[in-house]
Amino acid sequence: MSLHILDNLEQGSPEWHDARRGMVTASVISRLLTVSAPGATAYDCPECDAAAGTPCVSLARTEPQPIKTPHRGRVELAAHNAPSAPPVIEVADNDTSRGLTLTLVAERLSGMTEDTHMTSDMWRGVEAEPHARDAYSEHHKPATEVGFMIRDDWGFQIGFSPDGLVGDDGFIEIKAPRAKTHVLTVIEGRIPEPYMAQIQAGLLVSGRAWCDYIPFVGGMPLWTKRVHPDPAWHDAIVAAVRAFETNAAELTEAYLQATTGLPVTERIEPPLEMVI
Repeated sequence: MSLHILDNLEQGSPEWHDARRGMVTASVISRLLTVSAPGATAYDCPECDAAAGTPCVSLARTEPQPIKTPHRGRVELAAHNAPSAPPVIEVADNDTSRGLTLTLVAERLSGMTEDTHMTSDMWRGVEAEPHARDAYSEHHKPATEVGFMIRDDWGFQIGFSPDGLVGDDGFIEIKAPRAKTHVLTVIEGRIPEPYMAQIQAGLLVSGRAWCDYIPFVGGMPLWTKRVHPDPAWHDAIVAAVRAFETNAAELTEAYLQATTGLPVTERIEPPLEMVI
């Protein structure tokens, strides 16, 4: 196992951007995955007794024949179990995954990281993070900042910027949702799937035993949810990044072939007032 910890980097600094440029990180891994509830065929059919993993069969024939559409009872069973069933996590092949792949390939080729437009929700997260970390440290255990982690066990790299490390075993992941989202999260006791992907990637990269998820809203109770490593998530994350690297290599080769022999232009730095 090969874990590199860059603990002297300030998150958001030019050096931090340099370290993670062109790399799949925990914060974007959800864009390379699709997550869905198990389909009807994941369950035994209560109407025709078809076993899980096999299609339903016709009830109107003497000799039952497979049918394309699952029986209603099987569909209803899947819908009933969906909230508590383990999700089906697969490698994405859609506009979102292709867009991220192009962005990271462009970063590798250009050596530049384009500015990200900061929305009000993003600014709220930036401002809330130190308050959430201090509150957690006061009421739970001290959480210390670290710049960036990289693991390259698979022949490629995955990066992770933890919001705080807790002892030798844990870390925290802070989000600053709107109050209504915080209330719903607490009532349901469930972590939104894009955040679960980020947390599981953080557990995979860091090798730590747990993460405390903190949906922080100042003035409301400090609610946390502990998450442990999930092999299904980790297998899917590794498969997704492996597929990304294959696609990235093909795009890079195509670009280099298309630009061979062309003059290289001078880089134009953005005005200082535009740099966040």
